[in-house]
Amino acid sequence: MRTPWSYALPFLGKLAIDAIPRSELVTVVRAAQAGGKTETGHRVASRISAVFDYAQDTGLIEQHGAAGLTRVLVARKTKKPMASIPPEEAGALMRAIDGYDDSVTRLGLLLLAHTFVRVGELRGMLWGELKEGGAVWVVPETRMKMRMPHVVPLSRQAQSILSQLREMSGDGALVLDSPIRPGHPLSENTFLFALYRLGYRGRMTAHGFRALASTVLNEQSGFRHDVIERQLAHKETDAVRAAYNRAEYLHPAP
Repeated sequence: MRTPWSYALPFLGKLAIDAIPRSELVTVVRAAQAGGKTETGHRVASRISAVFDYAQDTGLIEQHGAAGLTRVLVARKTKKPMASIPPEEAGALMRAIDGYDDSVTRLGLLLLAHTFVRVGELRGMLWGELKEGGAVWVVPETRMKMRMPHVVPLSRQAQSILSQLREMSGDGALVLDSPIRPGHPLSENTFLFALYRLGYRGRMTAHGFRALASTVLNEQSGFRHDVIERQLAHKETDAVRAAYNRAEYLHPAP
């Protein structure tokens, strides 16, 4: 994989920083973006601007032409948020899920609603990951987006769902064992297609349970925002807080 500097150095590496015109910088970042590499162009522009800012701050140059360099590039694509219903429609959704005909998929959707983990984290769930007599689920770092173990306290409802799945999975290691390919997780689109069949195409996705939980918890639960963010396993921006024991939030004060 090429680094941002591999695009810039062939053009700029032998030039004195105070002798590089803006036109040359524009050529570099546009070349990096050529061929549809929108994000690459923006990364190269960001690195170049940072170097010129540092040179200016330390007195190496008086002014520079790298400011606002991303203006000459194609704009980054904005990610469309995953569809998620408003909180007032949650009851109807849960009733619809309760009537879904495939038991494993139905229970998996209910677990998503009760734990609001990412789909990949739930699909790979193993019985051996349950701790504290089944009251806590520890997702290993290998399945986490942030590459850190994640502790999920399980409500009574979630534990009841797991009890039903245990009866269905027998001696298998997977909690959500595929009925089509025993010993393998459910397909990554199983939950999404189930929501389609329930009439929620374009209105709700499997990932949408996380957005729904975030909205409800932030607006109605009384829990602190940092507790909610921790349970959603979002990236911790405070390095000191990130270093705290992972069990810190299991019994938080509102």
